Amino acid sequence: MHSSSGSHASTAGLAGVQIAAAALALAVYACGSAVEPSRATAASAARSAWPNEPAGLVTVTDRVWTELTGNGWNRRDSDFDRIVDDDSDPPSQVLEYEYPAGFAGGTAPATQYYALGGRKELFVGLEWKPSRPWQGHSTGVNKIQFVYTGSSDVAMVMYGRPGGPYEVRVMPQWPEHGDVWLVPNVSKTSPELGRWHRIEWYLKYETRYGDGDGVIRWWLDGALAGDYRAVKFPRDNGFIEYQISPTWGGVGDVKTENDSFRFRRTYISAR
Repeated sequence: MHSSSGSHASTAGLAGVQIAAAALALAVYACGSAVEPSRATAASAARSAWPNEPAGLVTVTDRVWTELTGNGWNRRDSDFDRIVDDDSDPPSQVLEYEYPAGFAGGTAPATQYYALGGRKELFVGLEWKPSRPWQGHSTGVNKIQFVYTGSSDVAMVMYGRPGGPYEVRVMPQWPEHGDVWLVPNVSKTSPELGRWHRIEWYLKYETRYGDGDGVIRWWLDGALAGDYRAVKFPRDNGFIEYQISPTWGGVGDVKTENDSFRFRRTYISAR
């Protein structure tokens, strides 16, 4: 090791410095842990569960679905949402949306929603399982989740002909974007029916309205599926509400079997 004058430190001196540095680091770590252990633990757990969450975002909600409402989450009255036991490993309670035989297309069985307060940058992590079998809608549209802006919304969809295969797509529904699907343009992993999937979804408004540098990205089970970095966003006050509202369709069509979507965890961060 060299000093600024070019002289050499002795072996004993180096050992002393290392010991002192280690002791200082341990003291700082212990002090910091004592002050905010829960925050450090929560941040570490979030990074582990959602590895593609951008740095610097602040947790808005982290919901494990053991109740239909609470901690800022609300619901629209429905007979088709419930908390059930899932035989996953390990077993857990989850939020289930039922699509019974006779269910008409164009609506969602239920809706759980959370206010976002006008954010311009958002990350959503979702653990989701479509039932096996699953009767796909005749239009190919099987919606999973929505983010609402002050003037419009953007939907994430399990898309594909009835019977599959399916892919996860995104549809911004504001005029500035135009009536164009955002389809997987990086990898085309198909969600497997009857198993749990981890969806990560990142959305960011343009620097200024009209700049055309907005971002929408999404990952399925850790693999980047769609990456769009020239998205036009609406002129409004940002993201105001998140919804799990899995509309079946499209319009028309009727369920001829009993199907379900299940949700185990919903995580949202923003700035």
